[in-house]
Amino acid sequence: MLLQVVRELDLPPDSVALDVGCGEGAHSFRLATHFGFEVLGVDPVQRHLDLAREARRDEPEEIASRVSFGRGSAERLPVADSSADLVWCRDVLVHVADLDAAYAEMARVLRPGGRAVVYQFVATPLMSDAEAAWLFPVMGVVPSSMSPEATDSAVAGAGLVVDADLELGSEWGEHAEEESGQGGRALLRVARLQRDPERYRAAFGDAAYDVMLGDSLWHVHRMLGKLSGRILVLSRP
Repeated sequence: MLLQVVRELDLPPDSVALDVGCGEGAHSFRLATHFGFEVLGVDPVQRHLDLAREARRDEPEEIASRVSFGRGSAERLPVADSSADLVWCRDVLVHVADLDAAYAEMARVLRPGGRAVVYQFVATPLMSDAEAAWLFPVMGVVPSSMSPEATDSAVAGAGLVVDADLELGSEWGEHAEEESGQGGRALLRVARLQRDPERYRAAFGDAAYDVMLGDSLWHVHRMLGKLSGRILVLSRP
C-alpha cells in the first residue's frame, strides 16, 4: 500500500529519496527497483548498515548502483538542505523521542515541493494504561511519540503541509490475517508464551521472552484496534 502511495506522487525517475531508519535496506531497494530513484538509506545502527551493504552486493547492478547507505538519525540526517525529492519513513518515529526535530529535519532536507511519506503506529483509546506501560518499553517505543496529537504538532511546527492523512485501523490487521494468518499465529504465540512462561524464559532468557511476547501482542492489539497505523503524505511548500 505504501508503494502505491509513492506511485501516486508521480515523482520522476532519478528523484533523490531518503529512507529514514532504513534498517537492513529492504525498502531502499524497493524504492530503487519500483521507481528508479536514487536512494540513500539512513540508520543510526551500524550493524543495520553493515547488513544493508552486504545485501546490496546481491542486488542487480542497476539497482545496487542507485542505493547507498549512511549513518544518521531521523533527528540528524546526513544530507544538505533542500537536497531530497522524497523522504520515506516507515515504522521508525515511534522510537524517536524528539518528533519536533525529526519533522524539522524532513522539512530541511526536502526541496521546495518535495514530498514525505511517513507510516507509524499510534495508540488508540482502546489501549489501557497498564497495557501500554508494559508493552512500550519492551518494544523500544517512546510513549509520547504514540500520540497523534504530538505528531500533528511536530508537523505543523516544521511548516510541512499535510496532503493526505490515512488511518489504517483494525482493517489493516484483519487484511493481514486474511492474507497470511499473521494475527492468528500471533495470538497462538501469546497463548503459548503466557501458558508456560518459566519454560520459555529458561530456554531464551527474560529479555528475549519479553520481546517475543511483546511482538506477538503488538499484532494482536492491532487486530483489536488498540493500535492503529497512520500514513501521512506531506509536502514542503
